[in-house]
Amino acid sequence: MANGVLQIASRLAARTGVSKSLDRWNGRRGGIILAYHDISFERLAAQLALIAESYTFVSLTEFVNRIAQDKPTTKLAVITFDDGYGETMEAAARLAAANKWAMTFYLPTRYLDTNEPFWYQELKHLVGRSPHREVEIDNMQISLHDGESKAKAVKTLDSRFRLFSSAEDVEKMLREVRRTLLDSPDRPPDLPFAAPASWNRVRELATRDELSFEAHTVNHLAASRLSETQLRAELEQSRTRIEAATGKRVEHFCYPFGGAAEIGARAPEIVRSVFRSAVTMMRGRCHPGVDTTMLPRIDLYEGDTKEVVALKIGLAK
Repeated sequence: MANGVLQIASRLAARTGVSKSLDRWNGRRGGIILAYHDISFERLAAQLALIAESYTFVSLTEFVNRIAQDKPTTKLAVITFDDGYGETMEAAARLAAANKWAMTFYLPTRYLDTNEPFWYQELKHLVGRSPHREVEIDNMQISLHDGESKAKAVKTLDSRFRLFSSAEDVEKMLREVRRTLLDSPDRPPDLPFAAPASWNRVRELATRDELSFEAHTVNHLAASRLSETQLRAELEQSRTRIEAATGKRVEHFCYPFGGAAEIGARAPEIVRSVFRSAVTMMRGRCHPGVDTTMLPRIDLYEGDTKEVVALKIGLAK
């Protein structure tokens, strides 16, 4: 559902009580997994407090165990975070300690190893700073005349980056994008991005029973673009890196990007041979019998009001 339509629908739902009715109906059919990325402490606290009125938060492992044992997950919710953003991890850890809420963090290990932003963290800023009105990148004619065309440019470039199957190809393309947009292949030194957590901090937080750290590959590449050998290397190397840092087993996985096109048809079986579960970014509930290597989630963001949160959860099927 487009963001504008969602905002309008959420206001109507708030007035009519539709969200609560839908949630009561859907709540009988399966629990939910929440998907967060970069979000402030205040907005995260408000959203989770709202959800806690209707759901009981449990650990990802407990949730997956219930699914595997054919037990109901009705009115249960799991809190997960992708990408290992440092400030978000700290905000979440504070809330977890204060409320005894279990939380899971999926880590793309190269990001924590290098402290360098991924391409999707750069694109919007690179496009927004470009002094050019028309450019050609990788045989694509891209207009930068106004805000609308720049937003379209970001989406176009984002789609192209998702096709790459190696970190080297990503870096090569990223340097070309910088050179074309800003006349230099180097990353601007003042480029803002949400910095990752340090491995030392992950190691400290991993001692807490309510927090778990799981795999999100090494290079955050789409699984569908990788050979079986490449994908296995991404899975196993990320697992090994996180286990070495935390001293705990890594049993769960998060697909980069998480859509059907980025996951592909063969990835779930490969993932199944390495991990107990894997989550997507496909919105939905975890009904009895759900494939534990294709678990749906409900994506929530900084800009989501309480009404939007209620509607997303209420409409999840």
